[in-house]
Amino acid sequence: MQSKKSEIRKMASVKDKIKDFFTKKPVPHSAFQISSLYLTGGHFSPSDGKIKNHFVFPLERGIVQPSFNKKNIKKPELLERKIKEGIERLRISDHRVGFILPELCQKAFVFSFDSLPPSQKEREQIIRFRVKKQIPLLARDARVTFDLIKSNDQVKILASIIRTAVVEEYENFFSQLKLKIKTIGAPIICLSNLFDWEKEKNFLLVNIEEDSYSLLAVLNSGIVLCRQKSSTHEYQNQESLGQKNATIVQEIENTANFIEDREKKKIDSLWLRIGLLDSEEETFSYLKGELTFPVKRIESLLKLNLTAQEKKMLSPLIGQIL
Repeated sequence: MQSKKSEIRKMASVKDKIKDFFTKKPVPHSAFQISSLYLTGGHFSPSDGKIKNHFVFPLERGIVQPSFNKKNIKKPELLERKIKEGIERLRISDHRVGFILPELCQKAFVFSFDSLPPSQKEREQIIRFRVKKQIPLLARDARVTFDLIKSNDQVKILASIIRTAVVEEYENFFSQLKLKIKTIGAPIICLSNLFDWEKEKNFLLVNIEEDSYSLLAVLNSGIVLCRQKSSTHEYQNQESLGQKNATIVQEIENTANFIEDREKKKIDSLWLRIGLLDSEEETFSYLKGELTFPVKRIESLLKLNLTAQEKKMLSPLIGQIL
């Protein structure tokens, strides 16, 4: 018991750990995010917490089709044109950049252990075994990255899985534009960096994209759950929008009830980031009206000199870099 407590005490703050979740390299000053329907970029000044230049570009449907297993970039010439336009807008001189993958490219899980062996290799074997229970047909090239997270009485691991082929697809694409990806992040993890977890101790964070939504639960200032879901309804009309919103509400309620039953503690609030270029108000109003706990917008956390729409769309990049 003593060794387990000692191990937990030695852990760095969870916020700093997650900042370098996928890689342990210095964070660059410029970064890009790609989803199925938008491309965003920012050039930041971490020393004073400011954003120098930025852009939010819509993407035509079908240019990028995010996937955990399959090729993502379907129309490289159109994506290249957009990224070149973004590079000009950012006016960056350093070729090293950060990158946020589409949510559906990776999977994340929280695992609990009574203890873990000190050997890194043994830890990796045990965690990979747990991952295979969640993903039985795990590809051989799957990267399993993990970090210790805060816990009072157990050793908890936040594990992320992504295929090497998917990472290399984006790395090779950016290298053709003379850009080198130095850090890779996932939207929901980057968004979690925006919080002061000593103030916000028990909350649910939800990121809604056109083709997916993800949930991350924090209790007692530690992550207890992380999920990614593919959307079955596209935002093509009001009926499909309503169906998707209803599905998301049901998933949020199920997650909150599951956490309450397992952890014996309630969620205090829900923080919402709606990564859509339209239909945002309808989605926010619907969720706020259907859910019993307070629903807050992620952009309200940010004090930068940006519009609310820009804050919302750029918030994952801000969480990754700043």
